[in-house]
Amino acid sequence: MRKCFLLVLVIMMTSQVIGQYQYNWTPRTQKIYESITSLRIPEARILMNQDKKANAANLIYPLLESYADFYQLFLNENKEEYSRMYPAFEQRIQLLESGPKQSPYHLYSLALAHLHKSLIAIRFNKNFEAALDFRKAFLLFKANKKAYPNFTPNDVYLGLMTSVIGTIPKGYQWMANVLGMTGKISEGNALVLKYINSKDAYYNQCRNEALFVYPYLVMNFEGNKKKTFDFIEKTDFDLANNHLHAYMATNLYLNNQQSQKALQIASSINPSNQYLTLPFWQLEMGYAYLNDLKIDAAKTALQNFVGNFKGQFYVKDAYEKLSWIAYIQGDQAKANAYRSNVLSKGNDITDADKQALQNAKKGTWPHPILLKARLLSDGGYQQQALAILAGKTSNDFEKAADKTEFAYRLGRIYELAGQLDQAIPFYTSAIEKGANQPEYFAARAALQIGLIYEQKGNPSQAITFFNTCLEMKNHAFKNSLDQKAKTGIQRCLRK
Repeated sequence: MRKCFLLVLVIMMTSQVIGQYQYNWTPRTQKIYESITSLRIPEARILMNQDKKANAANLIYPLLESYADFYQLFLNENKEEYSRMYPAFEQRIQLLESGPKQSPYHLYSLALAHLHKSLIAIRFNKNFEAALDFRKAFLLFKANKKAYPNFTPNDVYLGLMTSVIGTIPKGYQWMANVLGMTGKISEGNALVLKYINSKDAYYNQCRNEALFVYPYLVMNFEGNKKKTFDFIEKTDFDLANNHLHAYMATNLYLNNQQSQKALQIASSINPSNQYLTLPFWQLEMGYAYLNDLKIDAAKTALQNFVGNFKGQFYVKDAYEKLSWIAYIQGDQAKANAYRSNVLSKGNDITDADKQALQNAKKGTWPHPILLKARLLSDGGYQQQALAILAGKTSNDFEKAADKTEFAYRLGRIYELAGQLDQAIPFYTSAIEKGANQPEYFAARAALQIGLIYEQKGNPSQAITFFNTCLEMKNHAFKNSLDQKAKTGIQRCLRK
């Protein structure tokens, strides 16, 4: 009888808690959200631990925990933390399913939890599981939009996913349609921007993330560099105290020939220990220093990255950069040792890591003059890069790949310097020389000519060169170059 009484008591208490579940977004939960999405995750966890017991019925707290675990796992890729933290995503999903269904936060919270779980699954190479959760998240956001059209936080994530789905190649669109997922880049990006410009009651509830994803959407899916950096520079970003926004800006500036700006941001972030520790900063500073040929500073930063990072992404690329540093310094033994790490460490999921692995397997080394010109050009130092190549012709290089790179490199330098008409003949030469080579130079040259003609307002000519890029087979960076060519074609067809 005593056991039965205790069991009944537990059931009654559990039922009472479930009946009281609610979604209550308060100034306190807003503060925790802002801590998480500034990457002050240690601070956010302290706040959540203080609040959870007194607010056990408020399902916003499990949602915030999902946020914190997502950013920590996604950015640091720590396998030990993944083994410990990943099962909690499914546990939180089950808890959120018990929430009051009449609230706009119900489907929204479930969708976010599935999206977080999907993105972590991708990061740790669980692609099938990731696809299932991605689809669930999209359909939940879509259903919530229909049920609560004025609940604007939903638009940020629905917009993001709509844009991503809009890049699925036409040959696979039927599969997306069967799964209930359709999307257009323009519609998705517009949803995110609409939220950013809104001034409603939900204005701050996911603003940090909207401001984080929108520049990436414009850069990667619209291909509009000017619009991207105009947005960053005209928006009230606090790049010192919001590390998530600093992460975005550093990454975009660095990948778009503005290494000096990237280094300035990465060097100026708030150093408080309340922020998530990210080896990423050392990686980005290493790249930026290398692009300015500040070899010793680059070496120190990259060594710090590979020594402290517990994940797999960009490890091969970092070791390749270290091998280049040793090669430039004339230490071939050290260069070979770093190259052996390219072969044995990290993974080859990213295009940069794939390229590093391919280069290491080939066993050849880049021409030192072309390597220095490339690094300077990638950093935005076009005049210095051009000075290194001054007086050279393709006849100064013995290897076919070097002849192709020389033509491509000049085309790229002239394009980045704004001299588009001078860039096209060099890009054309690179296509002629390297169309059947495994290096990426010819395909990238075709892509760049397409982008130049698109910029000049000649979409039909642009499509011709985008298709030239797509037609080239078995070259490095094919996945990313093909995606950019396909999105370029989609843009041109709408003009």
